[in-house]
Amino acid sequence: MITADKKVRQRMGLALGMLGVLAIGSLGGAQTAASYGLKPGKPYDGTKLKFLICCLGAGQFAQLSKMTGEGSEFQKLTGITAQWENTPYEGLQQKILIEATTGSTYDVVAWVDSWGEAFKSQMLPLNDRIKADKINMKDYPNSYITASSDSAGNIVGMPFRGHPLVLFYRKDVFAELKLPVPKTWQDVVKTSQTIQQKKPGLTGLSTMYGVNAGQNLFSWTSMLWGNGGDILDKGNRPVFNSAKGVQATQTYINMLRKDKITNPAATTFGEPESSTELLQGRAAMWVGWWWYWARFSDPKSVSKDVLNNVGFAPAPGWAGGSTQNYALIWPIGIFKNSKKADAGWEFIKYVTNTTIQKRVASNRSIPAEADNTIVTFSGMNDAKVNAANGGIPKVGAQALRTARTLPQVKTWAEIQSVLEVGINQMATGAQVKVTLDRMAKEVDAIQKRAGYYK
Repeated sequence: MITADKKVRQRMGLALGMLGVLAIGSLGGAQTAASYGLKPGKPYDGTKLKFLICCLGAGQFAQLSKMTGEGSEFQKLTGITAQWENTPYEGLQQKILIEATTGSTYDVVAWVDSWGEAFKSQMLPLNDRIKADKINMKDYPNSYITASSDSAGNIVGMPFRGHPLVLFYRKDVFAELKLPVPKTWQDVVKTSQTIQQKKPGLTGLSTMYGVNAGQNLFSWTSMLWGNGGDILDKGNRPVFNSAKGVQATQTYINMLRKDKITNPAATTFGEPESSTELLQGRAAMWVGWWWYWARFSDPKSVSKDVLNNVGFAPAPGWAGGSTQNYALIWPIGIFKNSKKADAGWEFIKYVTNTTIQKRVASNRSIPAEADNTIVTFSGMNDAKVNAANGGIPKVGAQALRTARTLPQVKTWAEIQSVLEVGINQMATGAQVKVTLDRMAKEVDAIQKRAGYYK
């Protein structure tokens, strides 16, 4: 039998949830179609769009799905509703490929940037629409535009959900030991060693070397680029085994094997495990996507000594080199085979509109849906957005000025597999130079089969 107290809690939870939904629709006051650059007069009234997407548990997606469904502000302004397909992340890439080549079920799609080259030819170019609606593309990081464009320079997706890498660190630990926040990976190593000497039992840096959707490449890529190396050259040939590539990779592997500044179990860690080390107070630093900020400030997610004690800075650069942050972007575009392209463009304009994105990033009415993600510089530097997110959007804007995305090649899925397995092998004992050379041969074969060169 449900107790009276439990019934009260249930009613309170329901009321708070309803208030959160109402808050999403009401923030910013009454709006018109012109407020978001949408067409007046509801020319697509009654249109129902199907949006191929995953991960509705992400706060940004959870909020926007409510704002574009039945009874939403978007429907009231345009007459259009969008059905968000909550495909599991693990199956999304394959589902997009099938839809792009043989399907006609979906109208709009969002994808991880590195997947795009395999199906960009099946996406509708948006340049003319962007120009007609006078959308300021200079407000977006260059890396986001590059990853959202095809090889001919056509923009086939609007930047939708994006992340720079951020260094998260324990403010209390750094204050106690009077340590400056590291600006380079070399500083990270030295700072970690100091922390471990002075606070036994606390790991300096949490890292991830496990094979898990390419997650062990995040920090490695940042080091490689910062040291002047690259994954592929302009001819799409592998060059990560160059002298600079070997040096960067050795630094990354040494963190585990030689410097011992990370958990030995990191050979099996992906994002969830490595971030938990900081969440639960077992590590002093972690480098990961900025959207984790909401999790680090959630009392239900972190240990008491970590709550309100997590600071952040752009991901480290390379001593004597540069800071080349690795950026991730989800573009959103329209399938060429959609018969509702014009309505789909209205939907895209709405969900990528900076005013809408600021509203979402500032909304804390439902803690589980809090999300600091925003993709325009004007949004990242907005005072209200920063007040709601502890200032991390401005730090993200700083990082994204020099950020890059992964190579835009149709073979990336195969290349990623070679790279992440190789990183894991080196982390578990394989020689760095020998392993990188073997990996480069495998990637070279992949690129030749794909016709990038002979």
